[in-house]
Amino acid sequence: MKSKEEKNNANTTPQANTPNGSETQIPKTEAPKAQAPQAAPKPKKKSGFQAMLKQIGLALLFLVIGMLVILLTLYLPASRELKSAQTELDRLVPIETQYVELQQSNANTVQQALVYKLMSEAVQLKSALDEGESNKTSQYLTYIEEDLSQLDLSVFPDLPTSLTAQFDKIKTSISTSPTSAGSEVDKFYNSLLTLSDNLQ
Repeated sequence: MKSKEEKNNANTTPQANTPNGSETQIPKTEAPKAQAPQAAPKPKKKSGFQAMLKQIGLALLFLVIGMLVILLTLYLPASRELKSAQTELDRLVPIETQYVELQQSNANTVQQALVYKLMSEAVQLKSALDEGESNKTSQYLTYIEEDLSQLDLSVFPDLPTSLTAQFDKIKTSISTSPTSAGSEVDKFYNSLLTLSDNLQ
């Protein structure tokens, strides 16, 4: 005799008919057990030190970003301009050197031309003295005096003073003894000739 539970099981178990007429039992599957809902994990409370570290980290991040922005907007264009200016300066230095050399050469040429003019005036002064023309003599004395005042020789700083002293002797000898003035003019001319040779 079957127990009561077996009967209930027999009654509740579905049976399937097979083609040969025997009954087979379908295995019984159990329904999954419903799990109790779990509570969400509680977030851990951050300590004050961790919050401060996070704020310091964010501040450093923004500082680095700000430095990069400054680098990109200010430093790099200024660096390019500086390199461009340095290139231009490197190009201009030889030109400036040439310019200074040309200025010195020009100043030397101007002084040399002035010496040649003084030499010419000394020859004409001697000619006026030989001919006894007092008007021409005084005229050439004025020319020589003006040109001597313009003579600026940085290479020979004492020479203009020496030439002025010789010229003063010429003026004195013209007024005291005109016959010996020609020899003073010759000395003056020879000094100018020496100077012109040294200027070349």
